[in-house]
Amino acid sequence: MSLSAVLLLLHLTVCNSQNFDFFLSNLNGFVGAINFYTKEKYVNDSSSLTIRLMRNSQYCTPDLSSGCQESSCGYVSALIRTVDQEGSGEWCQNELRTILLSPNNVVGLSSIPGVNWVSGIKNNIGSWTTAVLIDLRNRSDTRKENSSPQSTMIPFVRVPSNCRRDFSLLMFDPDGDECNACDPPSVLSLSSSTCTLSFGPTADSNQGRYGVQLLMEDFPRKNITMSDTDGTKTILTPNDALSKVPIQFVLIVDPPVSSCTEGDFLPKFLPPTPANRARLYTPVNKTLEISISADAQSSTISELLFSGPYDAIQNKTGTGTFTLRWTPSKSQDNYTLPFCFVVQALSKETKYHSDLRCVSVTVGNGAPASASTFVLVMGSFLSTLILAFPSI
Repeated sequence: MSLSAVLLLLHLTVCNSQNFDFFLSNLNGFVGAINFYTKEKYVNDSSSLTIRLMRNSQYCTPDLSSGCQESSCGYVSALIRTVDQEGSGEWCQNELRTILLSPNNVVGLSSIPGVNWVSGIKNNIGSWTTAVLIDLRNRSDTRKENSSPQSTMIPFVRVPSNCRRDFSLLMFDPDGDECNACDPPSVLSLSSSTCTLSFGPTADSNQGRYGVQLLMEDFPRKNITMSDTDGTKTILTPNDALSKVPIQFVLIVDPPVSSCTEGDFLPKFLPPTPANRARLYTPVNKTLEISISADAQSSTISELLFSGPYDAIQNKTGTGTFTLRWTPSKSQDNYTLPFCFVVQALSKETKYHSDLRCVSVTVGNGAPASASTFVLVMGSFLSTLILAFPSI
């Protein structure tokens, strides 16, 4: 897809929501995650809708920006920015962010195909197809449109075939909704109490790249009423999904390593690196600095790899030490955004990853959000596994 076509579709997206499906269907690469969230009502009874799409590909898309103030769509903006790129050019993640006046009454389930740019996928994914469900009717409990579960993920994660590794994916819901569970794939086990996907040692013949496609759903905790602008009301129960959003990434099972001990070949996180699923807070227009430190005795730490807002800036401050700096704008007040990261090390030509860590950052000039308005899901959250691994 050409850059001019991307820009044109961004204009069509923000001024005509029906073209959003077409825009997504022509993505080059695959979708890593989609998040959408709404903000408070304005005086004209409209809300802002922000859609954040993390696009993974081998190559980065140059920065693009557009805006629209036509009467047919109100003030909107759309942009494409690079989040992070792996040092050897293995992958690049771009964020596509669109902000518009929420198109009321939009309810729909869309299938989103992608391009299989990752060579050598062992579990026979011909294209990265998933689904997104959006319901933008007004909720009776929050008195605004629904927001999806929030999450993010780096494009590739690695583990030696003879090592154990837990992938504790972060997911939270701004509306306080609950999420459903799923059966784990055969190569990964799911801990329902900690939302952790675990990998165990496997045969050398199973080394290679595997596509992982997960779908998150959120459900109301009790019966709620969804209202259209024309007065039509629909009751949803705790069994009715409000939204569905994907998490997709590649798991690389590498050749075995002589030691699986963290801090030997595999990087080990050191203080002051925040704990996994830590909740951080920062006021509007104040820079948050996340300090990350890791050590490896038998390999050389080369870089920090992360997924998060495109305007987060990373710096290498020393041997095995990094910072992630992010300054939220006024428009992001009361938002909570996810960050995920690993540290990568090299031994000759072999790459090693630390464990995956994810944190949430809440923006606000007042007191931190209460549990009633923000739920960090610590129970089962993966609602549907689109494509399981083969038995290995």
